[in-house]
Amino acid sequence: MLISAPRKGIRQLWVVSGPMGKPRQLTFSNRPVYEAMFEPISGKWVLFAAGEPKAGPQLFRVHADSEKPLPILLSDAKRPYSHALWAPNGQQVACLARSPGKEGLGLEIFNPLAPRTARRLESLPGGGWSLEHWAVNSGMMLMREETSDAESFLYLADAGTGTLSVLTPKGQAKVAHAHPRFSPGMDAVYFTSDRESEFQQLCRLDLRRGTSKVLTANLKWNVEAFAVAPSGAQAAVVVNAAGISQLHLLDLKGGKLKPVADVPRGVVCDLHWRGGGELGFSVSAADSAGDVFSLNVDSQKLTRWTRHNPKAHAAPSLGIIRAFDGEIVPLVYWMPDMKRFEGRRPVLVVLPDGPGTQVRPSHLGLLTPLLERHGIAVVSPNLRGASGYGSRHRDLDNGRLRAHQVRDLNVVLNWIRQQPGLNGERVALWGSRAGGSLALLAMAEFNAFIRCGVVKDAIPNWPEHIQNAPEWRRPALRVEFGTEWDAKTRAFLESISPLDAGGENLRAVSPTSPVLLAGASAPVIAKALRQAGKKAETVEAGELAGEAGKFLKQQLLED
Repeated sequence: MLISAPRKGIRQLWVVSGPMGKPRQLTFSNRPVYEAMFEPISGKWVLFAAGEPKAGPQLFRVHADSEKPLPILLSDAKRPYSHALWAPNGQQVACLARSPGKEGLGLEIFNPLAPRTARRLESLPGGGWSLEHWAVNSGMMLMREETSDAESFLYLADAGTGTLSVLTPKGQAKVAHAHPRFSPGMDAVYFTSDRESEFQQLCRLDLRRGTSKVLTANLKWNVEAFAVAPSGAQAAVVVNAAGISQLHLLDLKGGKLKPVADVPRGVVCDLHWRGGGELGFSVSAADSAGDVFSLNVDSQKLTRWTRHNPKAHAAPSLGIIRAFDGEIVPLVYWMPDMKRFEGRRPVLVVLPDGPGTQVRPSHLGLLTPLLERHGIAVVSPNLRGASGYGSRHRDLDNGRLRAHQVRDLNVVLNWIRQQPGLNGERVALWGSRAGGSLALLAMAEFNAFIRCGVVKDAIPNWPEHIQNAPEWRRPALRVEFGTEWDAKTRAFLESISPLDAGGENLRAVSPTSPVLLAGASAPVIAKALRQAGKKAETVEAGELAGEAGKFLKQQLLED
């Protein structure tokens, strides 16, 4: 089994020969490794992507059985590559590559044993494309084009010519489609869609008749992942129920959905079938830091293959509070062991990274020591605009409605103050990207009620961010935030930017509430804070985890 796990803070590939066997390291890159898969015929080679500082992600292959594995570069080290998929016949790899200038993004294909055979099949307009699945005959592929969180389209691609045929034409209403997969017999395509629904439902498109059928109409949550068994008789289906993944087996003929018992309570992903009777998947939960499990579908026996962390951290809880206008604000929170830690505990509020994301009850990762060693509670609110609670809730932060997120956060802070085990006077904020921008604005709004903040890669100014984004990215940003050239919209976007044109938005940050910043925007934001008489520190992004722990311990635990 092929797994990924960090070594010295960098994600690498490993091979595990059996349940709880000792992992054998396959890559030793100084950059994170991802998007890996075995060559489908012999399994002797592994295809993977690794980040490169200048060219962007590149593609490599490495011999799976080598004692001293040496990765072989397959791409040209000049352009970024993504979504590489090995064809079922093992003779071709398809991928997306972005060339400079007018060529832009394109679908490319090459022989992985002779990478100079690479050729561009089709140029792709825009940039929200992904390569999803090969047909079993290696003659066709499925692709997805996302124009916004609310709208995406599925295509059939000819592996010989690159010709695209749309499977889900544009209609009057916006519809989001995802996860297209061929049936084993190539007579149908399975996918998820929110057509005429608040949630992503599993559907089947009959390629001969052109008719589509919903298979999970009775589910009131998103189908977030699925995998059809090689026999075509059943599928593994993962349902996102209020953030918790529920794994089911679906009888594709009878339609019966059967839950799988004893799966750790958290987030399930990376579904893979081996033969028709064994399902592999990974779980992120309190007792599983992305560990791998397998299920014998006949006996329903669950087998654990890996254990990255020997000890579980405290299990998360879920809650729902109401915003000022009655909308829900779902919470995921981790409480320290109150028998070990006395008194009301300080709180770290972790904000969502950006629009359309959802905080899940997964493993805390680098935040675990704060909870387990120092007794700092972790509270993560899903503010309006989070995914997972229906398309209406996802759109509640579009445009000028985004201003209400700060009011949502006020409700969260009031909830913290009302909890008998939490100290509402010792609260820190943590945010990345859009969450980092929100954290800075919240520190100004709530002033000394926030002890400190940890901010990574915050967006300094939203109008400039949209205006300077790649051309293919701007339409989706404008759907989410509004058109930056409109005077009223631009004025609003300035009002929710940490570094607004007038330099006013950070003036109300308490001079006693320091901010620890990392990422490309850290220097300019730190400079603005210091000029306004505030406390700001900067660290390198790679040092943030360690430095943030020291910083939060000092600010939240020491008087």
